[in-house]
Amino acid sequence: MKNTFFISFLLIVTSISAQSKGPQHVIKVNPLGFFAGQYHMGYEHAINDKFSVQLSAGLITGNGTTSSIDPITLETNIITYKRVGYIVIPEVRFYPSGDACDGFYIGALGRFRSVTQSIDGSDWFARTANGAAAVLGFQWYGDGVLVDAFVGPQFKNVTTNWFDESVEEDEPLFGGGNGVRLGVNIGFGW
Repeated sequence: MKNTFFISFLLIVTSISAQSKGPQHVIKVNPLGFFAGQYHMGYEHAINDKFSVQLSAGLITGNGTTSSIDPITLETNIITYKRVGYIVIPEVRFYPSGDACDGFYIGALGRFRSVTQSIDGSDWFARTANGAAAVLGFQWYGDGVLVDAFVGPQFKNVTTNWFDESVEEDEPLFGGGNGVRLGVNIGFGW
């Protein structure tokens, strides 16, 4: 009886392992975000053979200096700016091939981003961009290493709150709503 149970257990474990060729858990980062001051990491988990869920979250930072010229006095002013914020992206993915976390996928995601910009030590504006996107992507997995590339339309509602009440803006800063979401993530899976 013990041998029959042990053999049945081994067959079940083997069949479950054979059904899923890709990883069940994936950790990834967006290397292009580092150049834009967006440092976020994602975790993807296979729910079953066709579906996975992913959560990406991170910090947005940046600071620097720039100069401006007063058009009347022609004086040069040095301006110091700083931004700080966060981004959170929950996503669900469908893998038609039946190999979650590996291969072609269709994804639907939400995007929540908030940034506060300051100039010369004083808050200038706070900007939120909340929205959604649908993406087509391909995730390649081999020898524990993973590359994830995706593209698709995104829709967002952008709100800018100015701390300086003398600023009157009818349109959101940096434009508004619609655009294209594309990117590449790299990581590892198990």
